Amino acid sequence: MTNEYSPITYRPYPHDLQFQQVFLKDTEERACALIAGPAPNRWGLTSEGIDLFESIGNMSADNDDQSKSEAQNKLQGRFRSHPLFFAITLGLLAEIINSRLFTTVRDSLGLTYDVSFELNLFDWLKLGWYVISVTSTPGKVYKAVDACKNVLRGLHSNKIDPTELDRAKRTLLMRHEAESKSNAYWLGLLAHLQAASVPRKDITCIKDLNSLYEAATVKDLYLAYDQLKIDESSLYSCIGVAGAQAGEEIAAEEESIEGLHSVLPLGGRGLSTMTRPTT
Repeated sequence: MTNEYSPITYRPYPHDLQFQQVFLKDTEERACALIAGPAPNRWGLTSEGIDLFESIGNMSADNDDQSKSEAQNKLQGRFRSHPLFFAITLGLLAEIINSRLFTTVRDSLGLTYDVSFELNLFDWLKLGWYVISVTSTPGKVYKAVDACKNVLRGLHSNKIDPTELDRAKRTLLMRHEAESKSNAYWLGLLAHLQAASVPRKDITCIKDLNSLYEAATVKDLYLAYDQLKIDESSLYSCIGVAGAQAGEEIAAEEESIEGLHSVLPLGGRGLSTMTRPTT
């Protein structure tokens, strides 16, 4: 007997559901927010049924870069055709976005206690999503949400610097090396390796992991970034506010964030919550 099921997809929702607010009367004032949007899955498949490897299949692998050796150019070409291309590039991108969010929204603007960017990539589902989590105060949480959206959308106006990419590579490679001492981590890496339902996962997704991170370039990250849906019609956000006057008019605080679009410093620390690239 064949099991029938309806595939999980992103369904259209009324516009008023894309931004929601929850108010809770409480003696302690606090606020949090979530911002989410669609992403491809780990293997470059989208909810629209698009195989992203087909869209990048005709791109050259920077062969016109005279500063690279022939071996480096070949490695670049193999990387863009590797099944883990989008998992690796989205993971590095998540690390960079995390760093920018922390440095901008928390350190520079002082709008949050904590902020993080998390990718949810899947093996079987032909979709993924990202979530920005924010903890703040009732008087700052709305500004914090706007600031997070500006950072998320600002990667084209404020280009990724090679030093940011190098930092992200070091962070993820060090994490991989540290977690390699755990049996649970290895079980995660080996999951679905022989599963017919995950045909793109093979042994190279484990043995080539280090070289795949090293091969990634800034241009590769922008190929991944362009697959994240960050326009207003694709974003979903929810703000929760607790306090004695929750739901009533929240007085604006004295901080002004005029010129926010141009205040996007590079680098800094960030907490990466990247999904492991092969599980």
